[in-house]
Amino acid sequence: MRSGPASALLRRLGFLGGYRAVWNYHARQNAREAIFSGSTEESFEEAGRRDAERILRLASPGARVLNIGCGIGRVEKYLASGVGELHAVDISGGMIARARARLAGLPNVFLRKVAPAEFLRAFPDSHFDLVFSLLVLQHIEKEDAFLYLEDARRVLRPNGTLFVQFPNLRSPEYTRSFLDVLRNRPRSPGRVRPYTEEELRHWMAMLDFEIVSLAIEAGARGDAEIYVTARKP
Repeated sequence: MRSGPASALLRRLGFLGGYRAVWNYHARQNAREAIFSGSTEESFEEAGRRDAERILRLASPGARVLNIGCGIGRVEKYLASGVGELHAVDISGGMIARARARLAGLPNVFLRKVAPAEFLRAFPDSHFDLVFSLLVLQHIEKEDAFLYLEDARRVLRPNGTLFVQFPNLRSPEYTRSFLDVLRNRPRSPGRVRPYTEEELRHWMAMLDFEIVSLAIEAGARGDAEIYVTARKP
């Protein structure tokens, strides 16, 4: 997160109100920039289309799909027509409101605001064919990210698919990002938390997911993002 008055305010908001306060602030100010830093309107939409295409390769036309952290519906806009049901959760009421406006007219999209510690309790066991999360789990405490993945396993049907993205600590971009926030006090709960491939492989084993593929790509050196596709046995 950038330094300066805005970052100081976000750290203060996070100290007072946690994740929800920070992302409601972003929903009011500049949701696109907060969700996809450095994007233009065109590149934001193109990234949404590309990510929807990734997910559609993993989902059948009638699949029941869940997105953890929908924001303003960046991916849902392009994914909805290719699946049976598309459910999405977010802790920010402001983001959900903007997503409802963006996705109006898509009858198979269902949006839900969740409490920060609610995780996926609103959904029954073995309910989804595919659960995904992009550009979201990196912004929450690692313990909470793990609990989301644990709950994702519960709501996936047997042989269901998990598709998630995490920033790679070993990349120059995220090494710098990690160092930039070390001495911030208080630290914003919305800051990026980088991971390593080894860490994520261990998490998948702990959660009893079978890794189908693990791809490292993007960024200046081609190693900024880690994409994990895993199966629930």
